[in-house]
Amino acid sequence: MKKNDLNLLLGSEVIGPSPPPISSVVYDSREAESGSAFVCLTGENQDGHAFIEQAIHKGAVFIAGTNKEIIHTYSSRYPSTSFMIVQDSRLALAKLSSHVYSMYDHPLYKVGVTGTNGKTTVTSFIYSLLNALQFQTGSIGTAGIWDDQEKTDFKQTVPTTPEAPELHKVMQHFRKKEMKAVVIESTSIAIEQKRLASINFDVAVHTNLTPEHLEFHGSMEAYKQAKLKLFDQSDRAVVNIDDPLMACDIIKNFKGHLVTYGSHEMADFQVTDVQSSIDGTSFVLHTSRGTFSIKAPVYGEYNVHNLLAAIAACHQLGFSIQTILSVLSAIKSPEGRFQRIENLAPYQIVLDYAHTPDALGNVLQAVKKIPHQRLIVMITGIGLRDPNKRPLMAEVVEGEADEVVVSVDQPGFANRQEVIDDVLQGFEDPLAPCIHSKLHREEAIHHALSLAQPDDIVLLTGIGFGGYQIIEDQKVPYSELNVIDHYFETKKTYKQTV
Repeated sequence: MKKNDLNLLLGSEVIGPSPPPISSVVYDSREAESGSAFVCLTGENQDGHAFIEQAIHKGAVFIAGTNKEIIHTYSSRYPSTSFMIVQDSRLALAKLSSHVYSMYDHPLYKVGVTGTNGKTTVTSFIYSLLNALQFQTGSIGTAGIWDDQEKTDFKQTVPTTPEAPELHKVMQHFRKKEMKAVVIESTSIAIEQKRLASINFDVAVHTNLTPEHLEFHGSMEAYKQAKLKLFDQSDRAVVNIDDPLMACDIIKNFKGHLVTYGSHEMADFQVTDVQSSIDGTSFVLHTSRGTFSIKAPVYGEYNVHNLLAAIAACHQLGFSIQTILSVLSAIKSPEGRFQRIENLAPYQIVLDYAHTPDALGNVLQAVKKIPHQRLIVMITGIGLRDPNKRPLMAEVVEGEADEVVVSVDQPGFANRQEVIDDVLQGFEDPLAPCIHSKLHREEAIHHALSLAQPDDIVLLTGIGFGGYQIIEDQKVPYSELNVIDHYFETKKTYKQTV
C-alpha cells in the first residue's frame, strides 16, 4: 500500500517505508500474521502499544498508535516496518478495516438498529422479512452472525456489535456471496468506540431510549448523544415517535428521508386497536398508503412496535407496504425474546431477555394477557451494570406477580449478596413471604419452577442468553435451556457453576 494512500486514509504521515500489501487488520497482537496492520488500542486494563514488538515478530507490516514516544522508539528499532502516529486509534482501526476488507464491489445495503430495548428483536424481524421477500440479507448482533440461510461460525469478540475488523470481514463475506443487505444491531458503546465509524448506512432505526449503560457513558445525555451519532451516517431514518427522550432530537436534526412509527396520531406508521392472545397479536396499521388489519405471530404491544419498526425499515429500502405485509407470517423472534418453552410441564414457561425496568414492565404486561392462575417471575440484578437500576427492577415487578425470585446476572467481580440487596431495596416489603432470593441464577430458576402449580406461568427474565455468564473476568459457559431441562430431569438441586 502506497504511503500517500495511507496518509490520505488516516490523515497522518507514514514513518518508514511504504508497507507491502496489507492483508488483515488486527488490534490483538496474538492475531497478527504476515501482512497484518496492527492498531494499538488503549483500554481499561491493557495498552496495545505494549505489544508492538509481538505483532511485528508475528508478521505485522504496519503499526498505528497514538503514543508518539513509543512509536518513534519502535520505528527506529524496526526501520523496515511502517509506522504511523494517529490522533484516534479507534477511528484508524475502522478506516483501515473498511479499506482492507473491501475487495468485493458487490453493493450491500446496510441497516443499523439502535435503542435501549428492542434492538435484537427489530434486527431479527427485519432480517426475517427481507429474506422472506427474497432479498438475501445477513444480520449481526446479540443473536449471532447470520447469513441469509443460517448462523455462521464467525467469532464474536464482544456480545453484540463486533469490533471494526470483524465487522468488515463479515460484510466482505456477505458481498462475496452476493447478498443484498445486512442488518447491524448497533449499541451505544460500539458507536462511541467508533466500531461503525466508516460505515454509511442506508437506513438507521431508532427503538427507544431509557437508562442503560450509564456505568460506561456517565449520564443519560452522553448515552443519547452516542446513539444519535448513528443518524449522522445514514441516508434514511425510522423513528419511534412515541419515545419522549430521543425521537424529537432525531426528527429535528436528521437531513435525509425520515419516517415515524408508533401509536401517536402523527406517526407515518400508526398502530391502533392492539389485541393480544395466546396465538399472537392483532392490530390496525394506518399509513398514507391505506389502512390494514393485521394478525402477527408476536406477543405484547411492545413487540407490535418492534414489528412496525421492521416494516418501516423494509419500506425505506423500497418495498411496498402490501408486499411486506404479505410475508409477516415469516417473522422470527430471536432466542430469549418472549420465548415460550414447549415441554410436558403442567404450567407455562416464558423466557425473556428483559434486564431493564422498561423492558421488564413491557414483558410483564404482555405475559399477563396469557390465561393463567398465578404468575411467578424471576428478576435479576446485573453485577456488571449500573447499580442504580437494580432497585428499579423490584419496583416494576412489585404487585404484578404472585411470587418473585431475585437473583444475579453477569456478576463480574461484584458481591452477589450486595447485588441482591440492591434489588431488594426497591420492594416496599422485601421480607414479604412471596419474595425469594437466590445467589445463583441456576438455583433461582429451579426455585421458580418448584413454586409453579398447574396453569401457572413462570417468567424467567434477565441476561440468561448468549452462552455464558461473566464471573470475575472469565466467561463461564451457561445455557438457560440446559438448566431448565436439568430441573425436569432431576427435580433436585445440583452444583452451581454460575
